[in-house]
Amino acid sequence: MGFFILLRKVTRFGPWPATAGRGIGVPPSDPGPEAGERTDLFLIYPPWAVLEDRAMLQNCLPPLGLLSVAAHAESSGYRVHVMDVHAERADEQQLRERLRRHRPRFVGMTVLTNMCLPAHKIARICKEEVPDCVVVAGGVHAEALPERMLRNSAIDCVVRGDGEKAMIEIMTGSAFSTILGLSYVDAGSVQHNAPRPVNMDLDEFPFPAYHLVNFANYFPAVGTYRNLPAINMLMTRGCPGRCTFCNSARTTLRARDPKLVVKQIKLLRQDYGIRQITFYDDTFTVLKPVCLKFSELLAAENLGLTWVAFVRGDCFSEEMALAMKKAGCHQVLLGIETGSEKIAKRIGKPIDKERYRDAVRIAHDHGMEVRGSFILGNMDETWETMKETLEFAIEIDIDIFQPTISTPYPGSALYKEAVDRGLLKNKNWYEYGQGTVLVDQPQITDEEIYRFERYAFRRFYLRPRAIYRLARRITRFRHVRDYVLSAVILLFGLHRRQDKRNWECWKGLTEEDFFDREIKEPEHVRLTYELRQGNVFV
Repeated sequence: MGFFILLRKVTRFGPWPATAGRGIGVPPSDPGPEAGERTDLFLIYPPWAVLEDRAMLQNCLPPLGLLSVAAHAESSGYRVHVMDVHAERADEQQLRERLRRHRPRFVGMTVLTNMCLPAHKIARICKEEVPDCVVVAGGVHAEALPERMLRNSAIDCVVRGDGEKAMIEIMTGSAFSTILGLSYVDAGSVQHNAPRPVNMDLDEFPFPAYHLVNFANYFPAVGTYRNLPAINMLMTRGCPGRCTFCNSARTTLRARDPKLVVKQIKLLRQDYGIRQITFYDDTFTVLKPVCLKFSELLAAENLGLTWVAFVRGDCFSEEMALAMKKAGCHQVLLGIETGSEKIAKRIGKPIDKERYRDAVRIAHDHGMEVRGSFILGNMDETWETMKETLEFAIEIDIDIFQPTISTPYPGSALYKEAVDRGLLKNKNWYEYGQGTVLVDQPQITDEEIYRFERYAFRRFYLRPRAIYRLARRITRFRHVRDYVLSAVILLFGLHRRQDKRNWECWKGLTEEDFFDREIKEPEHVRLTYELRQGNVFV
């Protein structure tokens, strides 16, 4: 392990040095407000509390949702501060010190499932340090389980759906009862206001407030980048797909003006030295005219950067591949999920396998890598169906094989089915990171799924063709580090903690530690799209 430790020290966390671009590596100034003043809005991104094993291979990128809320608030004249607890590797004491310095009037938190328990503790800390602040929770986990979040009295309300306008209304003092898309407690019971109409005009929001975070804290996921520094972006919100495993399924799809997206990229290139972008849109290529126009405009700028996008097998063509490649796209992530037609129908993604074959061929013909994402342990999965998945991944000749274990995220149809059928193992949200079996199934054991996952990694990546392709991708020392980490963790099953700093303050928590309100939770599980767009509370 000596070499592993040395490699870790040399590469550290951030992917670029302070000289990579203006502002890169330079922490944003945080003197706090002037004497006698208070910060209006303090936005917090909680930590992924378990920073070991697979988490070492995942990205750490700016929280775009929070930064959009921050930018909208700043444009409305409010003083805003952002604390990315995860990226800063901040502990409880550092959070408390920051809160004392800013004494915010309002606190907003994004809550994803894996960070739910630290988020509960952060809310409690906010109330202890600034008792009169209003704590607002948002994000896919909070909106999926608003009653459960509100059992913590330190959380004043939950925003369902887009947060930019809701946060302004909260800060201007509007009565909670008048704010659309808000859930809150009144007279001991949870009140759910009608959903906020979906905002189709994303262009009315300013660019994310990048100046409020330290870019040196961020880095891309293994296998996703060609150049550095790297950043994440979104051109759309929502997804019309009906995948059972996704909590964004059936949400209204909206797109930004490609001209403004290119303008944002130019800002990132010029002001922050960004040379690599990963688009995290669920369906980047579904809106073909938008994709083609964006590619045309970006190519015309000749900015010298590369990028990655997520595509669907049934929404990708020669025309799109040609335009995307010309604009600098070097890799597409194809959400294949399974090689079994039976399982594809079961998970709500019955795309003809021939479409995936064509998509891989098209991408390769135009010089783009294909990263294929797959899910193991789906409902009704067997060893044979997982074997079909592995063999299909090898057959269609993808470059990067990215399997995860089926995870029933709240708000998804999978979570609803697991709860309704009594198959959900637990609600220990720490384990909801796509690496743990969380659904009991009679036809397959947990150990079989874990064993197949280990076998699949070795079967795919220890082939001469796969090794050659990985070697050919190496253009910098960080790629070597990535491969060593991947081999240690995924191929050989060894474990190494990512950070020696003490993060015990965010671990070992339970929801019961914070539940001090007697609130009845709903008998029926609701889906995210129903909570955002339908009146399920009537």
